[in-house]
Amino acid sequence: MIDPGKHIRLLMFLFFFISGTFVCKAQESGDLTEGRVSYLSGENIYVRFESTEGIESGDTLYVRNAEGLFPALLVQHKSSISCLCNSITEATIKVSDSVFARSKQSRSISQKTIPEEAVPEKDVSEEVLTAPQSNRETTNTPSFSGRLMLSSYSNFSKQGSDSHRFRYTFSSNYSNIGHSKISFESYVSFTHKLNEWQVVRDNLNDALKIYALAVKYDVNKQASVWLGRKINPRIANVGAIDGIQLEYAFKSLFVGVVAGSRPDYLDYGFNSHLFEYGAYLGHSQKTTNGYVQSSLAFFEQRNSGNIDRRFLYFQHTNSLVKNLNLFTSVELDLYKLENDQPTNSLSLIGFYFSLNYLFSRKVSLSGSYDNRKNVIYYETFRSYADEVLTQASRQGIRGRIHYRPLDYLLFGASAGTRFTKDDPRNTNTYNAFATWSRVPVLDASLNISANLMQTSYLDGQVYGARLTKDFSQKMSMMLHYRWVDFKYVNSLSTLIQHIGELDFSYRFNKKIYLSVNFEATVQKEDIYNRLYLSLRKKF
Repeated sequence: MIDPGKHIRLLMFLFFFISGTFVCKAQESGDLTEGRVSYLSGENIYVRFESTEGIESGDTLYVRNAEGLFPALLVQHKSSISCLCNSITEATIKVSDSVFARSKQSRSISQKTIPEEAVPEKDVSEEVLTAPQSNRETTNTPSFSGRLMLSSYSNFSKQGSDSHRFRYTFSSNYSNIGHSKISFESYVSFTHKLNEWQVVRDNLNDALKIYALAVKYDVNKQASVWLGRKINPRIANVGAIDGIQLEYAFKSLFVGVVAGSRPDYLDYGFNSHLFEYGAYLGHSQKTTNGYVQSSLAFFEQRNSGNIDRRFLYFQHTNSLVKNLNLFTSVELDLYKLENDQPTNSLSLIGFYFSLNYLFSRKVSLSGSYDNRKNVIYYETFRSYADEVLTQASRQGIRGRIHYRPLDYLLFGASAGTRFTKDDPRNTNTYNAFATWSRVPVLDASLNISANLMQTSYLDGQVYGARLTKDFSQKMSMMLHYRWVDFKYVNSLSTLIQHIGELDFSYRFNKKIYLSVNFEATVQKEDIYNRLYLSLRKKF
């Protein structure tokens, strides 16, 4: 018989023990950064953070389930406050899900302040087709960067079998090879479970994932050509493209054409039957208060020669008014299949609008409205074609306020609601937090948070406290405790959890980094343990 009380006492002992050791060490802060899924599009998942400082392309992001923290997303591109990701888990990722990143930046606590928000701020979903122009001043100077990462994910439980998953990734970027106009980029991963090599033998693509493998040729300062698999940040909502991509930029305008195929929707391998082509154009200009950007893209996607989807995507963002950032996007389907009869029609699939305003360096306010429908691929998922007549529109409204009375003290609160006409009740979320980055005596950073939620099937509340500290310029530690209370509406059952997390990281030098994360989830008749190990080498 498991004694949850014993483990709860152990978690509390660890909390106070490590807090005590904090007093004796000089430190810097290392932390988990929380973000939320803001948009889903095909293979792409967009995650929004308060800041992506310390997050790099190729990093792993984590989500939580009843058992605790587990790796779920791989960062492909990032902006100042958002990341474009691909899923590396079989679990379903939904809009508004919490996502966590392990920040690796180091700053002295004695000088630490909570950073102000960038104004104007941009979400990666706001950068689809409106990515800033790259520097066209090509110098043909060779530049190489690469990274090799080895990681393992282990789950242990009193009930059910243990699992051990291993992942090896390599990424590289070689610009102007041999002082030429040719560049190369790659990102490859290999994943397998312990004692399950037969799965790899049956289908190598289930284990081997090629996220990027492309060659670039700079025709001149304005024109460039990519050949291979690549996610184009101008059209990131389309996902990875296996084919050729051409872009021409002149002054504040840019235009591009694309032709190729989509990765296979089951194993992400090459699939020539999923042909696609498209074009995009846009305008980007700096202003006194920031920038103005607009863009429009047309794409047609096919499956075995038949039209799968045809759509337009428009975006506009500006900061014409000082301290005010506006963004809006519209996605329109141009093709419809009803009773196996194709028609050309205009259908609104997605509309998003957001405003962010910085009243002063102490107070900021933001709000957004989201109205989206599920995208229908008529050939790839023919069994769902009938849903085109009844697909429900998902709508959401969200607001947030931050207040910073001192440089090292930040308060925040947010509230949102999301609903469809078929939901028995709306999904409502309420969040509040306080961060104190200069805790006396401990010389550490403390964050406390409260989250209340109401969905169609549960009422929940989560309260937590997180203490973070670096013991030197190379070593950091984080301790996190959360109390979870879920009440399931239909079954009248209750789930109480005590979750303790210990995170340790060590930087051997500028190129080698080790991290260890252990999490224990204690509930009525079971204990779930999760261990994550990661070793990264930069080149």
